[in-house]
Amino acid sequence: MAVLEKIRVKFGILITVLVALALLSFILDPQTLRSAADRFSSDNKVGSMNGKSVSYKTFYDQLNTYTEIAKLMGQNPSSEEQQTQLRDAAWQSIFENEVFIPKAMAAGLSVGDEEMLDLTQGGDISPVLLQQGIFSDQNGVFSREALANFVQSIDADETGQYAGLWSFLEENIYRERLFSKYSSLLEKSEILSDLEKTRMLSESNVTADVDYVFAPIAYADTTVTVSSDEIRKYYNDRKEQFQQPANRDIEYVMWEVVPSEQDFADTKEAFDALLEEFKTADNLKNFVTLHSDHKFNPYFFTEEQLSATPEFAETAFHGPAGSVSPTITDDNAYAAMRVNAVRMMADSAHVYYKTFPLSQEADADAFVAEQLRKPDLSQFTELGWVTQEGLMSNGLTDLNAVFDSPQKVIKAKLNASQAVFALYVPERTKPLKKVQIATLYKNVLPSDDTYREYQMKAVEFADACDGKLANFQKLAQEQDLPVIPINNMVQGNRRIGPADNAREVVSWVFDKKTKAGDVSDLKIVDNRYYFVTAVTKVRKEGAIDIQEAANQIRTLLSAQKSVDKKLAEIRTQIAGMTSLEEIAEALGTTVSHAPGLSFGSTQYGQNDPAFIGAVAAAPEGTIQTAGGSIGVYVFQVLERNTGNFFSDQDATTQLSRKAAYHNNILQRVIANEADIKDNRARFF
Repeated sequence: MAVLEKIRVKFGILITVLVALALLSFILDPQTLRSAADRFSSDNKVGSMNGKSVSYKTFYDQLNTYTEIAKLMGQNPSSEEQQTQLRDAAWQSIFENEVFIPKAMAAGLSVGDEEMLDLTQGGDISPVLLQQGIFSDQNGVFSREALANFVQSIDADETGQYAGLWSFLEENIYRERLFSKYSSLLEKSEILSDLEKTRMLSESNVTADVDYVFAPIAYADTTVTVSSDEIRKYYNDRKEQFQQPANRDIEYVMWEVVPSEQDFADTKEAFDALLEEFKTADNLKNFVTLHSDHKFNPYFFTEEQLSATPEFAETAFHGPAGSVSPTITDDNAYAAMRVNAVRMMADSAHVYYKTFPLSQEADADAFVAEQLRKPDLSQFTELGWVTQEGLMSNGLTDLNAVFDSPQKVIKAKLNASQAVFALYVPERTKPLKKVQIATLYKNVLPSDDTYREYQMKAVEFADACDGKLANFQKLAQEQDLPVIPINNMVQGNRRIGPADNAREVVSWVFDKKTKAGDVSDLKIVDNRYYFVTAVTKVRKEGAIDIQEAANQIRTLLSAQKSVDKKLAEIRTQIAGMTSLEEIAEALGTTVSHAPGLSFGSTQYGQNDPAFIGAVAAAPEGTIQTAGGSIGVYVFQVLERNTGNFFSDQDATTQLSRKAAYHNNILQRVIANEADIKDNRARFF
């Protein structure tokens, strides 16, 4: 038990569970996966990769593995956020097995048995093990002794938990090394030839000082027109740029159930009655357990930690013991606190321990008495430096005496674990005044009457809509209800407005029977949000309809035509002018200066790349014109300077950035090649 508790104290929340997710997140991010959420051919599979189906059972088994590892770490992943993390980790693990690992092996990469031995016990310990606190010494440094002790304890663990954890770590060690090799292979494939380097150095070490006049285009120029044929040609020439996942446009009205004024008054009346009993209660822990909406917190706070609630800090640290604070209103709640205990305590303590079964408490007493006379460190196992937070997170608050006991050897009983601890504490940090408080906390919740009132409004609205969009829009306008649109919703969406888990709404929106123009029945989310939703547009996966892309294309082509038109007009207007000042006056603007422009630069700032390109090719001392992305430039290169400020090292750095960029876009390449289809949203 002691080893397991140490694991739970030092591993941290879901660190191990999410190792695999962190390793290859560069390859396939959640949005990339979800973008294909609607591409499925069977309702009984969670998705597919490389044309191979991922069954519900396969995914559930993997999810269960990650959930069990989380529980072994002392976690109870019950929140929607934690469940989502686990589902993403399980899906990522399947992706690695089905897509990444075969791709890495096809590239000739592998991790052999001898290499695995070196990564787990030899001279090249894996980062997966180095980052786990259980294998660290008291200074937080990786300890081979701690690793060896854990491995040796595997055979003695009859539960099989240690073996399961070690197997999980080995799997992640294997994947991390394979990923490291694959990433290194990609990086080393980025080659900068001597010719490329010479050109890069030349382009980057020649800079130009430029004076220029800028004339922006007029976006409301009605004389610029774009024909349907031009739009169609642009669309057909760039069809790959106009792809989309299956998505929907929706509109919804939502009622959020909040307490009424009567609910506040009723809760305050009940709170005030309890407060009188709270002031005189003998056992505050029991009273809080029975009557407060917050659990009793055994933590001892410093004044700084309570400073976020000034009324509590003032009462706790500047009033007599047993003081009760004024009542405060905290969002939709009423709260007051009473000082339960005051102690001088250390923030952390260096702890060694020895455990005894509860049935051998007499032996524990004898051991403690003996150690009080002359502590023998060899009789204890080191737990390390501990804090209140660490003990509380693992249910070990019964060991809090390590922070304030005047003795260095202490006995503590853990009835829940049927164990007695002998604790040796050779060091503590400087003690500070700390207080333990009991908080009477009452949430103001909507009453049954309030829920009925909201539900009645929502049901009446949904019934009156009768499933028709025209009715939905008419009624919303008549009742002055805010209609909230969402465009291009994909099936992987979980959140709608303030509702984090609106899966029921999304499932209806993407149901095969739901068509454009349909309106839903009332959908209740988290027993708090009442939704009535209308689908206004249904789009299938594939090319965006040219009619929907037309406005975007028209804007692009119109801007380009406006620049060309502006450029022709300015060239005519400034014909014969010999100075930028004269030109600026004619155009109603001023002359600007741009020093040190370099064609090889990747940092353009406010300068248009088209402008920089024109500057690089222009002769010195002559007035030139160029069209940019949003306007026209009239410029003159004053002088060029050649230096050596861009070095070989800069070229190497730029190559590294290029490699990182390729690693980043690789996720899309691999996802498209593997034809990832993610239907998890249909099941979870």
